[in-house]
Amino acid sequence: MLYFAYGSNLDTDQMRSRCPDAVAGPSATLPDHALVFTGMSRRWGGAVASVTPAAGFEVHGRLWELSPEDLAVLDRFEGHPAVYHRVDRTVVDRSGARHHVQVYMVPKARLAVGRPSPEYLALIRAAYRSLGFDAATLGPDDGGECSREPERSDAAAHARADGDSLDAHRGSRTNRRE
Repeated sequence: MLYFAYGSNLDTDQMRSRCPDAVAGPSATLPDHALVFTGMSRRWGGAVASVTPAAGFEVHGRLWELSPEDLAVLDRFEGHPAVYHRVDRTVVDRSGARHHVQVYMVPKARLAVGRPSPEYLALIRAAYRSLGFDAATLGPDDGGECSREPERSDAAAHARADGDSLDAHRGSRTNRRE
């Protein structure tokens, strides 16, 4: 099963410790979604990453091939289905190839803007750099800009037909596609 990782699951060491049989794939982007920070993690001492539909934005990530056993372990780590839902999406890798993947998302009704801890952001920043993404797009090291609504031009008017939008959600201001 192909899984699209973002947030702290971009960290290779973390993924290897959770899913030892996982095979790392190429970096990819999830179009028409925004990276958001939500909830409160005791482990990280702040909000953690999720994605939400948002026309004109994209989320950077990495593909992993998971065994059924690794998927079951990852489901437990992600709190599926109580916290995150695992959903089908299509991502695009750097060569332009499209892949049907599984991705974890906090349901819209449960999204609550939060500020990620500096340690959590540092882990994601390091992964961004190692994968060739612009780490500056995550905002400042203290997570301050990450808790603001992304700059967008009428994203709500372009919301997906399923009714999801960025209204009442806040995410990183930087994953706007140019």
